[in-house]
Amino acid sequence: MKRLTDSWGFMLGVSLLFFLVLSAGGEYLIFLAKERWVSARKEEILKEAGRVRTLLESEINTTLNLTLGLVIYVASKPDLENIEFQTVARRLMEGTRHIRNMALARDNVISHVYPLKGNEAALGLRFMDNEAQRNAVLKAIETRRTVVAGPVNLVQGGQGFISRSPIFLGEKGGSYWGIASMVTDVDSLYAASGLMDGGMIRYALRGKDGLGEEGELFYGESDTFSSQWSVVLPVTLPNGSWVLAAAPQKGVLDFPNHSLFRAGGFLVSFFMGCMLLGLLNSMKRIRYLAHHDPLTDLPNIRYLEGYMKQLISSSLYRDLPFAILYLDLESFKPVNESFGHKTGDEILARVARRVKDMSPALSLVCRMAGEVFIVVLEEIKSRQEAEMLGQKICEAMEKPFAVGGGEFISIQASVGVSLFPSQGVTSEILIREADQDLAQKRRAANLNGPPTTPTGFR
Repeated sequence: MKRLTDSWGFMLGVSLLFFLVLSAGGEYLIFLAKERWVSARKEEILKEAGRVRTLLESEINTTLNLTLGLVIYVASKPDLENIEFQTVARRLMEGTRHIRNMALARDNVISHVYPLKGNEAALGLRFMDNEAQRNAVLKAIETRRTVVAGPVNLVQGGQGFISRSPIFLGEKGGSYWGIASMVTDVDSLYAASGLMDGGMIRYALRGKDGLGEEGELFYGESDTFSSQWSVVLPVTLPNGSWVLAAAPQKGVLDFPNHSLFRAGGFLVSFFMGCMLLGLLNSMKRIRYLAHHDPLTDLPNIRYLEGYMKQLISSSLYRDLPFAILYLDLESFKPVNESFGHKTGDEILARVARRVKDMSPALSLVCRMAGEVFIVVLEEIKSRQEAEMLGQKICEAMEKPFAVGGGEFISIQASVGVSLFPSQGVTSEILIREADQDLAQKRRAANLNGPPTTPTGFR
């Protein structure tokens, strides 16, 4: 009748499962906390990246609007002289610090440049004969919008964005005059937008020549786009776009005390698992004590009742007999009086072990109360067989027990027998029948007188 829940395997398994569940729960809480923390950091990065994107678009559009002013001016005065162009260009460039030079290309041939100094070689350049310039010019003419190319390496040093705006005379559909081009300094534009401020956030740009996602990386590092922290925003150009990515500087952000939280979670889970194991073991011990005699460690009457119910049901189904031995120790009180209750308890425990050793494998030995023991013999073939085993147990009790100090005690015992199902089909009836059989044997043997006295001890 051993319970599965009382096995160490079950208790260890449940405790381990509890530990794993708690550990998994702790990991999930860490995951949620980390996700929340990452989300908050990403919000901060997004906010800062949005500010940089806004400044970048503002600086670009403000600069390109100056080109639009030049386009309008040329469209109204297509035959402007070079000196007039120099004056207009100078005033336009005073409105921004990003423009490095401006030029006009009438019929796609550069005819005006400001400032002229250092750019004299550009005069007379034919866009249609220059492969690097031709595609951007054709796109501007076709779309009738400003086209931003680059960044490109400049002859004068450094890099720049080149914007080209088509000039048409008259109303929509008017004749084509040429191109107004402007070179914007890359470093100046980046600095004004906050890209080069450094700090805890790094930036990257892709979309060279305004090609957006399909364009090449032209600023920053490529892994800025692939970081788990990456925030990606589009930067709108007059005719195209860039893609801005923002991420924290490498090694700057890490979930705080990540290892400490995990270690703490494992320790708490382990501690709770150990507590559960201790609780299960305590419950097992409580159940054990509720069904066993603490002195002899034998099953008690409560255990016997449950065992008998199962055995009776099984025996009725299989049509098999079994027997009950009702074993009573004779005159045990003098032992306690002569040697003390501690010695008496020790003798009872040794008697229990001797009875158990004498009983066959398919049997149950219980301590019913006081000096009374019950032995349930399963699958017994006859009453005679039960009587013989009972007699052997009584004879075994007579072998002396050493009690210390060179003294020995011989215990006398009597046994009564009842047989299932001929004498009863309930545990109460069978025990009562065995008790009555014991009483009859005592009367027959004239054992109702005083029991063996301490003088019988040696």
